[in-house]
Amino acid sequence: MMAVDPNASNTVMRDDDRSTVAACDMTAAQRQRAYRQRRKRAVIDAIGQEAQASRVALLTLLASDLAALEARSTPAPMLQSKRSSAKRILNAIVTRYAIEL
Repeated sequence: MMAVDPNASNTVMRDDDRSTVAACDMTAAQRQRAYRQRRKRAVIDAIGQEAQASRVALLTLLASDLAALEARSTPAPMLQSKRSSAKRILNAIVTRYAIEL
């Protein structure tokens, strides 16, 4: 449990160890880094769960899969998994947004 000390501004006291930690504001660079990490985590979590994934995560995954399919350096065994992943993502997008092909 955390309690805020009303006498000290921007100071947080933790009840369990009685140590105080000064609350600090994040810099713009730190906020941007945290944002990128959240987006990467969302993309990783979206793999195999395309129906529940956000639009941004789906498009990021699709871009990655299409780039891998186009690259000459992609190993042959990986091509089939990338192709299947792209199909699943496209199916999720078409279904979610009721796109008629």
